[in-house]
Amino acid sequence: MTGRFRLSKQFLLSITLVALGSLSDATSPPAAQAATLLVGAPSASCNSNGAYLTIQSAVNAASPGDTIDVCAGTYPEQVVVAKNDLTIRGAGASATVVRPMVVVQNTTSLLAGSPVTAVLLVNGASNVAIANLTIDGDGAGSGADLGLNCPAVGFLAGIFFRGGSGSVDTAQVTNVTSSTVCGMAIRGENANLVITRSLISHYSEAGLACAGPNSHCTITGNTIRGQGPVSNQVQSGIQIRVAAASSISGNVITDHFLIGANGVPDSSVGIFLAFAQPSSNPHLIRDNVFSNNQVDVQRVGSAAAFK
Repeated sequence: MTGRFRLSKQFLLSITLVALGSLSDATSPPAAQAATLLVGAPSASCNSNGAYLTIQSAVNAASPGDTIDVCAGTYPEQVVVAKNDLTIRGAGASATVVRPMVVVQNTTSLLAGSPVTAVLLVNGASNVAIANLTIDGDGAGSGADLGLNCPAVGFLAGIFFRGGSGSVDTAQVTNVTSSTVCGMAIRGENANLVITRSLISHYSEAGLACAGPNSHCTITGNTIRGQGPVSNQVQSGIQIRVAAASSISGNVITDHFLIGANGVPDSSVGIFLAFAQPSSNPHLIRDNVFSNNQVDVQRVGSAAAFK
């Protein structure tokens, strides 16, 4: 009797645990599913009834893992992304354009504390993907400079990754110029970035800058086109600075040329490595195409370790 009674207790306990588990499964909310949010006014090319009218409003409503599809059109706004795992995808670089007419400072540099005005700011978020659109800084500023102290005056950026991680693919970043601050098409500070198959053009200080000891930028298959030859702007197509690391291959880097430059330190350059991690050095000349640059590759505090 005692053995049978113990067996019965064990059996009843097992049945109770199974029942409680089933009840828990039945009452637990289902896992959230990734959503696609549409941005744009309804049109023949955009079935967006009930969609968001601005990219920022869609970003504010999105959850991690969501995709924001931005219909063809011009969006006069600055955008700030502070959520992980978002994709912002346009209808094509020639069709979807983010072009604010007025911009304001919206962050600061992690490295220098200087002011930063970004058209599209990714602030500390990870796995943010930007694709198939144009970032146009035409309304944000204009002009040229012959050597501003960037940490002191600050930056204007088309896309600024302030920490975190993400990617830019099949995009265009253009018209990021200023005479009062350093204009950079794409800038990453302490960020892990992948920039691929994009056109970066008409910037003042730099086309693509990767800075900070926690930065790693993979830069592959892009066209990076400076303004040269010009007499009023020192330019770098790609800058890797302040102990950042990078992988730079398969890019076409052209048209960085300052008329009247006083030697190499004042010249415009295709790739500028300033105290970069050694991994940024190998094979730059072999794996990229250079044309019409005053200096193709310049190194400061970075070993010339390539063949």
